[in-house]
Amino acid sequence: MRTIGSILPTLLFLLSVLSPIQAQEFYGSGIQEIIIELPYQQWDVKLDSLKKVDTEARALGTAWVNGVRFDSVGVRYKGNSSYFRTRNETFKKLPINVKLDFTKQGQQLKTGHNTLKLSNAFLDPSFVREPLAYEMARKYMPAPLCNFTRLTINGTFYGLYVNSESIDLNFIKEHFGTNAGNIVKCDPDNWKRVRSQTGCPKGENASLAYLNDNPGCYDAFYEVDKPSTWKLLLNLIRVLNKTPEKIESVLDVDQTLWMLALNNAMVNLDSYNGSLSHNYYLWFDTTGVAHPLIWDLNMAFGGWRRNFSFEEMKDDELIQYQPLAEIENIKRPLISKLLRNSFYRKIYLAHLRTITNEWLANGQLMNRAQVMTKEIEPWVKKDVLKLYPLTDFQQALDKTMKSGPDNVIGLRQLMAKRSEWLAKHPLLNKIQPTIKDVKYTKNGDKINVSAALVNATKGSWVYYRKDKMFAFGRIPMHDDGANGDITAGDGVFTAQLDGNAAKHYYIAAEGDEGGSTFPERASFEFLTVQ
Repeated sequence: MRTIGSILPTLLFLLSVLSPIQAQEFYGSGIQEIIIELPYQQWDVKLDSLKKVDTEARALGTAWVNGVRFDSVGVRYKGNSSYFRTRNETFKKLPINVKLDFTKQGQQLKTGHNTLKLSNAFLDPSFVREPLAYEMARKYMPAPLCNFTRLTINGTFYGLYVNSESIDLNFIKEHFGTNAGNIVKCDPDNWKRVRSQTGCPKGENASLAYLNDNPGCYDAFYEVDKPSTWKLLLNLIRVLNKTPEKIESVLDVDQTLWMLALNNAMVNLDSYNGSLSHNYYLWFDTTGVAHPLIWDLNMAFGGWRRNFSFEEMKDDELIQYQPLAEIENIKRPLISKLLRNSFYRKIYLAHLRTITNEWLANGQLMNRAQVMTKEIEPWVKKDVLKLYPLTDFQQALDKTMKSGPDNVIGLRQLMAKRSEWLAKHPLLNKIQPTIKDVKYTKNGDKINVSAALVNATKGSWVYYRKDKMFAFGRIPMHDDGANGDITAGDGVFTAQLDGNAAKHYYIAAEGDEGGSTFPERASFEFLTVQ
């Protein structure tokens, strides 16, 4: 069975231990710069041959990142469609992956990053889909940083690349405060192998659909960091499909709802939501709970428009992509199992409404797209190896562009109309509970959390945790004059928490029609017990 990093680099083993090398902030503002030198006259042929033998094999070279030199780095081509189709169409601009600590442990950027992932803007004449989508996602859940880089290899300028942060232990440490736990990459690395998986029920890529209890029937779809991770993954799959009422014991449900809402709002169908069911990670914390992580957003905003029959979707189908799309699809259990739950569905729709209000209805999305476009245009003009004519880049926000057999819809062409459509959608205009006057008081080793609630007819809960590495648990709030509640029936609901178990908290409420949270971006934003 495959494991991340299970195949040793083919050129050199670990040689020495170094202190971290300092470099400028690589994921900050502005256009970054990478220069690579490879000791091969036909270095591209070398990288092609390595990829054919082993997708993780690398050639040894030297890299300069914003002027700082890194010796003995590992360089390889990356990607599936962005590599294979681009290569078949004879373009020279291919996606690149550079591992700074390939032979020297500790060789990294000052931020701790040791892997550089450079994408060639495949199926995105605008160049801005991925950085724009990640910027949007980072408002609501942990998501990679992303910007732009100009790349030179062996003295030849290879143009502008999209530079996205890896999801690795450095990412986990930054967002969850620990490098413990287990990582699963939910993305098949060999589509032929996926489709020819023998001796097993037919799978549905990385959909978390239950096949059986044999890890061998899943290993074409998921890549685990170590063999013991299979036990955690299979337990999640069993609970999700067989006992979904227990799902909060194995899954960070709210983070999952944010991921599904983002995919829906952005019409990001090259994702769990779409026909390929891939492009996300799962990180299992030390309690065995999985936290989904959104990833690979280069085809967000309608870039991938193939339906479940792999037919091209019409513009109106993208514009009017339904908020509850796939809720009846048993092959997408994260959607069909979770959103059948009335409370989860209402919170999901509240999240989708928040995204719509904060990014789409107010024009923020297109404002940021225009800022990015203006910033990169001088370098796109100098990029003679880009996959599209300059006029396609200049018109990519407003017109559909042709790329091989694909029609890539313009960003504004899609999202301006989708913004209006979502803002008026009945599901996003239901009456929501009102949550206000949220506060807490300490009572010995107990914490009383209270909130004034209106229209919370179906229930209310206080979510809590003791550390950011964990998902939030929850207990119900009551207005019954007990357990810290002062006066019964006054509209102020209270819950009593163990002071040793509650450092972060937020409130969620469910009404007859809608749901809401306080803060609105919870659980990514939350309140703190001082």
